[in-house]
Amino acid sequence: MADSTAVELVQNKIDDYKPEGNLDHTAKLLLALSSLNHALVKGHIERVALLTEAVANRTGINTKAAFFAGLLHDTAKLVLPSELFDGRNITDEQYQRVKTHALQGFLALKDMHLFVAICAGIHHALYHHGYGLTLEDFPKEWNLATVKLALDVGMIISVCDFIDAYMHRKTKIKDGSADNAPSLKEMLYQKYPNEHAMIDIVLEEAQAPIFN
Repeated sequence: MADSTAVELVQNKIDDYKPEGNLDHTAKLLLALSSLNHALVKGHIERVALLTEAVANRTGINTKAAFFAGLLHDTAKLVLPSELFDGRNITDEQYQRVKTHALQGFLALKDMHLFVAICAGIHHALYHHGYGLTLEDFPKEWNLATVKLALDVGMIISVCDFIDAYMHRKTKIKDGSADNAPSLKEMLYQKYPNEHAMIDIVLEEAQAPIFN
């Protein structure tokens, strides 16, 4: 029930937000392609989009930007083999392939949707030993408000992404963050030491039936 509700909510929000630059068409194409061979990825990006939007609403951040950046954050996973995301444990070599999706997602989206491309590129770079884009990769013409928004949205996506993966994937966590943490909250506090207040909000929102 939660999955079907999420699908309907996401489709409705894509239409209701009426984004500029054909972002709605890109989002619908991504969902259509993911449904062909990446069903688990599709469910993940739908939940992350809705959770990111909910947290953005709670924290006073642009919900449209958060929703679409959350929905497209894993775009480049669609060019990777589906077995990397089907729940089995993966090798270190396979994990290195998975890690390419942040930069590749940025490259795929940057000429069409630069803001969501930046968010896709940084969402794994915002914790210790992360990977992907850095501040040096941000467009030099962006003003401070746009840079801050991208960092805020990227951070929310990063936390929502980790929580959804923890809740729904059977794959062993490969980044080492689970090694010494007694609980999900403690793991997140260690992974994002400056984001405890936001983590508490995400964990609270993630208890809604649609995310379980």
